[in-house]
Amino acid sequence: MPDRWSEHPVRPAPALCPASLALAVVTVLVTIAARFTPLSSMLASGAVKAYDFQIWRPLVFSLTTSSIFGAVLSGLLLVLIGHQIEPMTGSVQFAFLYLLCGVGGSTAISLAGASYCFEGSLCGLFGLMAASAVVKYVQKQDVRADVVLLTMFIIWAIVIGSYTWIADIGAVVVGAVSGWAWLQTRWSSHRRQLGAGLAILAVCLAALVVTWVV
Repeated sequence: MPDRWSEHPVRPAPALCPASLALAVVTVLVTIAARFTPLSSMLASGAVKAYDFQIWRPLVFSLTTSSIFGAVLSGLLLVLIGHQIEPMTGSVQFAFLYLLCGVGGSTAISLAGASYCFEGSLCGLFGLMAASAVVKYVQKQDVRADVVLLTMFIIWAIVIGSYTWIADIGAVVVGAVSGWAWLQTRWSSHRRQLGAGLAILAVCLAALVVTWVV
């Protein structure tokens, strides 16, 4: 008698990651629009007096990049990372974390006094990687590859003389703290998880307000 399970093997359903896909598409669309409109000047972050109290700039910083090639590459990496992280955190929390890491990068840019930056998509990616590395470290997994990769990207940005390394470090810090906070609240209610994320967001925005009023 033939084995019906061998004839009709059960295959796991593919993980759906709508948030990572949507964020990748929006990043590409923003980059294309910025090529033909003044959108880049409306969304860039930096320590420029004209940017003060324009709260949307840090909130959407993760969706910015200066080249279409960079946007496509960031989108592909985001989808790949999303397939690992989004099923674990949920789509809403994944999107929130990605944007929150951008806020961390934008905050670092303003605190450092850098005048202009439109390269926030890497902040989101590096922040996600940092959050994942913290979770893996606490779970006794090997994180050496994550640390080496993040370090190489930051060193490369420093070597080429780009301000993005400042934003990347800010995003990594926020991502690492967010990963730790997620570990503390993962078995709690969604309200507590949201509260932890909002607390990190509030700290970043408070730091930005200080740079705006000083």
